Amino acid sequence: MEINEIISQLRDKFGDSVNVGQITEKLNGFDHSKMSFTEIVAKLKNGNILGDLDGDGKVESTVDELKGKASEMFGGIFGK
Repeated sequence: MEINEIISQLRDKFGDSVNVGQITEKLNGFDHSKMSFTEIVAKLKNGNILGDLDGDGKVESTVDELKGKASEMFGGIFGK
Protein backbone atom coordinates (compact mmCIF):
# COMPACT_ATOMS: atom_id res chain seq x y z
CA MET A 1 0.00 0.00 0.00
CA GLU A 2 1.44 3.37 -1.04
CA ILE A 3 1.69 6.21 1.48
CA ASN A 4 -0.76 8.38 -0.51
CA GLU A 5 -3.32 5.58 -0.49
CA ILE A 6 -2.84 5.12 3.26
CA ILE A 7 -3.34 8.84 3.92
CA SER A 8 -6.42 8.91 1.69
CA GLN A 9 -7.98 5.98 3.57
CA LEU A 10 -7.09 7.53 6.93
CA ARG A 11 -8.79 10.78 5.90
CA ASP A 12 -11.86 8.82 4.81
CA LYS A 13 -11.97 7.06 8.18
CA PHE A 14 -10.81 9.81 10.59
CA GLY A 15 -11.48 13.04 8.67
CA ASP A 16 -9.15 15.80 7.55
CA SER A 17 -7.71 16.24 11.04
CA VAL A 18 -5.11 13.51 10.48
CA ASN A 19 -1.57 14.85 10.64
CA VAL A 20 0.01 13.88 7.32
CA GLY A 21 3.51 14.84 8.48
CA GLN A 22 3.35 12.66 11.58
CA ILE A 23 1.90 9.75 9.63
CA THR A 24 4.58 9.98 6.97
CA GLU A 25 7.32 10.21 9.60
CA LYS A 26 5.96 7.22 11.55
CA LEU A 27 5.68 5.04 8.44
CA ASN A 28 9.08 5.95 6.98
CA GLY A 29 11.52 3.08 7.23
CA PHE A 30 8.79 0.43 7.44
CA ASP A 31 7.75 -1.85 4.63
CA HIS A 32 4.10 -0.86 4.78
CA SER A 33 3.52 -2.26 1.29
CA LYS A 34 2.79 -5.65 2.84
CA MET A 35 0.81 -4.36 5.82
CA SER A 36 -2.98 -4.35 5.88
CA PHE A 37 -4.83 -1.10 6.54
CA THR A 38 -5.87 -2.47 9.95
CA GLU A 39 -2.21 -3.12 10.85
CA ILE A 40 -1.24 0.38 9.76
CA VAL A 41 -4.03 1.97 11.84
CA ALA A 42 -2.96 -0.10 14.87
CA LYS A 43 0.65 1.03 14.43
CA LEU A 44 -0.39 4.68 14.22
CA LYS A 45 -2.67 4.35 17.26
CA ASN A 46 0.17 2.75 19.23
CA GLY A 47 2.32 5.74 18.28
CA ASN A 48 -0.41 8.12 19.54
CA ILE A 49 -0.81 9.57 16.07
CA LEU A 50 -4.42 8.46 15.70
CA GLY A 51 -6.96 8.50 18.47
CA ASP A 52 -6.37 11.91 20.06
CA LEU A 53 -8.33 13.92 17.54
CA ASP A 54 -8.80 17.00 19.72
CA GLY A 55 -5.14 17.27 20.69
CA ASP A 56 -5.65 17.38 24.46
CA GLY A 57 -3.15 14.57 25.07
CA LYS A 58 -5.82 12.06 26.15
CA VAL A 59 -7.35 9.34 24.02
CA GLU A 60 -11.03 9.39 24.91
CA SER A 61 -14.17 7.88 23.45
CA THR A 62 -14.87 8.83 19.85
CA VAL A 63 -17.78 11.06 20.94
CA ASP A 64 -15.60 12.96 23.43
CA GLU A 65 -12.81 13.31 20.88
CA LEU A 66 -15.24 14.70 18.32
CA LYS A 67 -16.80 17.04 20.90
CA GLY A 68 -13.32 18.27 21.80
CA LYS A 69 -12.43 18.80 18.15
CA ALA A 70 -15.71 20.63 17.54
CA SER A 71 -15.10 22.76 20.61
CA GLU A 72 -11.64 23.63 19.30
CA MET A 73 -13.07 24.55 15.92
CA PHE A 74 -16.18 26.43 17.06
CA GLY A 75 -15.06 28.11 20.27
CA GLY A 76 -16.48 25.94 23.03
CA ILE A 77 -20.15 25.96 22.07
CA PHE A 78 -20.25 22.19 22.43
CA GLY A 79 -19.61 22.14 26.16
CA LYS A 80 -16.17 20.59 26.43
